[in-house]
Amino acid sequence: MVKVLFDTNIVIDVLRGVPPAQDVMSSYPERAVSIISWMEVMVGAPATLSDATRAFLRGFELIGLTESIANQAVVVRQVHKLKLPDAVIWATAKVHGLKLLTRDTKGFPRQHPDIIVPYEL
Repeated sequence: MVKVLFDTNIVIDVLRGVPPAQDVMSSYPERAVSIISWMEVMVGAPATLSDATRAFLRGFELIGLTESIANQAVVVRQVHKLKLPDAVIWATAKVHGLKLLTRDTKGFPRQHPDIIVPYEL
């Protein structure tokens, strides 16, 4: 099975119990998340669920920001005109040779071979 980088929206959907997102989780046992997504998920987590959310996120390999990712994010942002957080997330996947799992078809080019859109809401 291929290892993938989960975008923030898929992680949030899993936490909210969205059935297609839970199916995606079970389809990709080797999963990673960018530090950007980790922060976005934690910022949105209610204080009462903070510990549970952190525990859930431990099920992902956490990939931090490096100079290589920053350089790739600049290129991604210039070419695809993405918001900076999205550019960093996609750059993280690119630098680590991962596919990006997202349902953000407005931000990311759905037809790109590095992008997987497993479901839509």
